[in-house]
Order: sequence, then structure tokens, then C-alpha cells
Amino acid sequence: MTTRWNCLCPSAECIGKTVKEAGLDEVEGGHLIEIIRFDKEIISPVNEDEYILGGDRLIFAGKVDEILKLRDSHQLVNATHHVFSLDEIDSNRKLRMAHVRFTSSLVGTRMADSDFEERNNVVLVAVAREGERINGSPREIVLEKGDTLLLECPPHFNAEDNTFSSNLQFFDTDLLVKTGKKTLVSSLILLAMILLSSLNVIPLLQASFLAAFAMIICRCCSIDQARKSIDWGLLMVFAGSISLGSAIEYTGIANRLAEGILSVCGTNPMYALACICLLGTFITEFTSNTATAAIFFPITYNIATTLNVNPLTFCVALMIAVSSSFATPIGSPTHMLVYGPGGYRFSDFMRVGFFMNLIIWAASLFITPLLFPL
Repeated sequence: MTTRWNCLCPSAECIGKTVKEAGLDEVEGGHLIEIIRFDKEIISPVNEDEYILGGDRLIFAGKVDEILKLRDSHQLVNATHHVFSLDEIDSNRKLRMAHVRFTSSLVGTRMADSDFEERNNVVLVAVAREGERINGSPREIVLEKGDTLLLECPPHFNAEDNTFSSNLQFFDTDLLVKTGKKTLVSSLILLAMILLSSLNVIPLLQASFLAAFAMIICRCCSIDQARKSIDWGLLMVFAGSISLGSAIEYTGIANRLAEGILSVCGTNPMYALACICLLGTFITEFTSNTATAAIFFPITYNIATTLNVNPLTFCVALMIAVSSSFATPIGSPTHMLVYGPGGYRFSDFMRVGFFMNLIIWAASLFITPLLFPL
């Protein structure tokens, strides 16, 4: 994002004219995204019929070099405050990032040619393609499938509205990544946590707690940020999975299922290993890999002990199997990230993922016993 604030000179010819009359609606290399009036009122998006008053702060998005030419052409004064502060963004406006869907009506069009911004009360600030920001006026860029848009939105913005959901896939979070000196500090804290745990100086749990305290003491994050960043839903999945696995083991269901698998596969450990991995691969397509591992671990362990073979071989093969969820978009959160923006269908995953699952399954049965003998 390249946003420049400009404050009108009291003698500027633009005062008393509309944005269109002043020629500020069509600026080479950028466009007007909002007006701040009396340092309180925010006008965004800016209508071409909006009148310009003395002392107005005009905020442009685009190429800084081109925007700075307005000082000479329109008698504007460069403001002392040039960019949004994060506090201002949080209190007065929202910056949200979204992908252009493959089926979006915006593909092949320019924002300047549509009323999308005015109709949805948003302003396009910047456009990125394949990870690189595109220079120039964002509203003049012809949008393509998968483009990333940075939009300025009102405080009570609803990304679930049908108008947006049919054209744009918004990111799960509206928080902007903050980088600076504290980024290096937090990286060093993370590295220290990994080293302490890897070298067996202290257990991972204690190292994690120490890292969390260090992040707060060094002011890399606040207590409120740390609390809000906890994914309670994910923790419930882990807790529920472990509880379900323990229940399967203690109620004797694991023994019954193990006996059932052995009755089909016989006493050949490779047949039993192939069967348990095939079941794990199938179940993990519809549930999380954590839940699947928790369910199948006690069953797998009982089968290994019953056959009097190395349980580690079965557990490693199971770990690989429950991580091989390629045939459905619901098997992995990463699949869901691309499912919507990519315009994929359920059958697309089945067509490719089914064979990938078979390849991983066969490779696991061949390689795992070699590295972890039965």
C-alpha cells in the first residue's frame, strides 16, 4: 500500500469545486480514496460530486512520484502525516485483503469502469498479483483471477454479504501483519524455544510457556493479543480427539476392532499394516488428521502387540496415512484455503487426490518397514 496525505492550501483553486471539477477524480498513477474533514469526518468512498473545502486532507493511493505532482498542478501542500497509523486503521476504518474468485464478474474489468466500490461502500487501495504489488493506479488495473486486493472498508464491514462472497474471497482475519524491530526479537524467542526443546534442556511445554512470557515481557505482543490469538476451536478438536481415543481404548472397543481387522487380514503383519493404513487414509478424508490419529492409535497399537511386532512401525505408517488427505477438499484446512478462490470442484480433488493417496499408501508400506523394521 502506498498512500499519501495531502492538505489543501487555503489559496488553492480546488476549494469550492467538486472532485470532478477539480480534476482529482482522474489522477495519473493514483486515485482519491478518502477525504478527512476537520480531522474528524471521514468521507470514503469519495463521490465525484463531493465538494472540496479548505483544510481537507485528501488521501490518495498509487504511485507516490505521480501523486506528488499534485503539489504543482493543484496547489496542494504535502501533509506532515503521510501514512495511516495502525491505531487509526483500527478505530476509523478497516483494511481487508481478498482474492478475486475465478468465477468473479470483476475478472477482466477495471474498478474505474464499474460502480462496485460505490455500491458496496469500499475503496480499492492496492492490487497484488503472484505475490508482487502492481504499480500504478489500482482502479486502472485490469483484474485477473486470483489477484489480491487491499480494500478500505467501513468499521462494521460484513464480508459474508452475497455481493462480496460471489466475487471476492476474504482472508479469515482482518488483522494486518506488523513488522519491525520486534519481529527480530520474536524470531529469536521462537528459535530459543525450539533449541531448548530439541536439545532436551527443558520439555517443549515448559519451553512454550517461557517463550510466551518472553513475548509479553519484550512487548512483542500484549496479553490481550495473546488471549485473542488462541484458537479455542482447535484446542477443542485436540481435546475431543484425545478423549475419544482414550474412550476407545478403555472401553474395549479398540480390542474388538483390532480382533476384527486381524480376522480379515490374518496373522500377516504386512496385510494388517496395509489394512489399517488404508482405513486411516479413508477416514482422514472426512475428519481432521488429529482426530483420525487419536481414533486409530489404540487400535493400531493393539494389533501390533497382538502380532508381537514393533508398534513403532505401525504408528509411523499410521501417522503418514492420516496425513494423506488429498481426495477431498474437507480433509485438510489447506485445501479449503484454495477451494473457494481457485474455483475448484469436489471432483477435481477426487480425480487427482485418489491416485496420490494410493501412491503415498504404497510408498509408506514399502519404506516404513525398511526404516523401522517389524
